[in-house]
Amino acid sequence: MADIERNNLKKLNAEFPLGVMTTVTGVSGSGKSSLVSQALVELVYEALGQKVVTQAPTDEADLLEQELQTYTGGKIIEGINNISRLITVNQKAIGRTPRSNLATYTGLFDHVRKLFASTKKAKERRYDAGRFSFNVAKGRCKNCEGVGFVSIELLFLPSVYSPCQVCHGKRYNEQTLEVTYRDKNISDILNLTVESAHTFFENEPAILRALDALMQVGLGYLRLGQPATELSGGEAQRIKLATELQRVQRGNTLYILDEPTTGLHPSDVSMLMSQLNKLVDAGNTVIMVEHDMQVARNSDWVIDVGPGAGQQGGVIVAQGTPQKVSESKQSKTAPFLKAQLSHTHSG
Repeated sequence: MADIERNNLKKLNAEFPLGVMTTVTGVSGSGKSSLVSQALVELVYEALGQKVVTQAPTDEADLLEQELQTYTGGKIIEGINNISRLITVNQKAIGRTPRSNLATYTGLFDHVRKLFASTKKAKERRYDAGRFSFNVAKGRCKNCEGVGFVSIELLFLPSVYSPCQVCHGKRYNEQTLEVTYRDKNISDILNLTVESAHTFFENEPAILRALDALMQVGLGYLRLGQPATELSGGEAQRIKLATELQRVQRGNTLYILDEPTTGLHPSDVSMLMSQLNKLVDAGNTVIMVEHDMQVARNSDWVIDVGPGAGQQGGVIVAQGTPQKVSESKQSKTAPFLKAQLSHTHSG
């Protein structure tokens, strides 16, 4: 990429090797996200002939971000013919309403509903898979319309949510809940954690594939029906990654991630890294913005942006293997990377 202009990047030239895992490091505000999540994403989309889908801003933070957004200049010089699609895995919510959840987003709920529709009782009653969706009127609780709770408007105060008095948070009407699969009704299934669902559905390969992917990115503790509005940005990002991991790998895909390890325990970081390595082994390219030195150390290539923040940043200070970048005298990341590398060799 040449002559990149975006926020504090002035006519910057950057090279991202294909077919490997690259981590872009640097202090906060140095221009990492401007380079990767904005300029790189826009230029690649443009080169692939796809439009960047920008959602209409819905809250103050989004509106502010839109106001601060500037024009992107620059061009891709070579290598784009080795990329057939771009997947950005960011921390934006997987849904704006409590109806959206892990089970619906990953597609695993479709398989669960089909299982319920194939039970003896469902067949006798002529219930189809739609009956077990809380987004369809026939099977859900009429009072809360399948959300499980109702909003109580308070004067001068934000509305509060309380469990629906009719279904007691179960989302469905009585008749739907009478249908069970291995002694659990559809509401019980939504209350299972990913980990317990993994045991429960051990003979259902289609459901297991989604659950496996969620476990591999360290999300075994989440409930299948946990509303999207209760998930952190890091969790939302890992759900998107898991959804991507369960798809059949095609190769030649560029994955761009923005700080995927936010809020992760070191052992989960290792799990996440091994998943990302699988994507690379399948012939894809992974580029991520990251503060975590464990990630930088285990990458094939590191690009350090800086040296400082704002106007003092926006320059590529060092690039190369983690070892090479750790030797840089100008890079503020180098000492931390060096410490991480020596820690590995001694450990």
